[in-house]
Amino acid sequence: MKSLLGQLNLARVIILLSIIASGYLGWASYERHQEVSFLRSTFATQVPNLATSHQELSLLNTKLAKDIKGDQFISTDSPESYVRRCADNPSVSMGEITTDLSSRAGPNGTMDNKITIRPVDTKKAFTHSQIAAFLYRLEADSNQIKVTSLSYRLLGKGAKPDEIPKDEWTFEATITNRVKDPAKARPNSGS
Repeated sequence: MKSLLGQLNLARVIILLSIIASGYLGWASYERHQEVSFLRSTFATQVPNLATSHQELSLLNTKLAKDIKGDQFISTDSPESYVRRCADNPSVSMGEITTDLSSRAGPNGTMDNKITIRPVDTKKAFTHSQIAAFLYRLEADSNQIKVTSLSYRLLGKGAKPDEIPKDEWTFEATITNRVKDPAKARPNSGS
């Protein structure tokens, strides 16, 4: 060993260190090559699916944002003000109405907010077209509202069997807005 160390000069030390360094660099480059190969294969297989998924989600988000922006029910302060605004629409002209709000648990962790609508003056007569226009306006201006119950009755004296009664009616309608039940909502996990 002494003879080997005695024969070492600067050139032999550089050669020896170069051999050791080249072995380490070869091993390190092989490891990096394996890592790059893994990342390339992952990129080639998963990124197209991920890009398609992101594109579909962004289109869905755009659609939902447009639906919310155009929804008159969501933009109002309260359900009662939405109903009153629909009743005051020029194509409807219902006049004064009363609303009674009630809530009950719906299926799958939802809450059904029910609003019962009736005219303030139960003797005021409405035509079939007025009532239909009002119910149409309630559903047309919002994707959140559905008319779930309607009862109407003829005003005035009963007509004889051979007579056609006047088109004068009073009504009571129930509309429903289904939302997630806040009591059963799970906190956002952030994932």
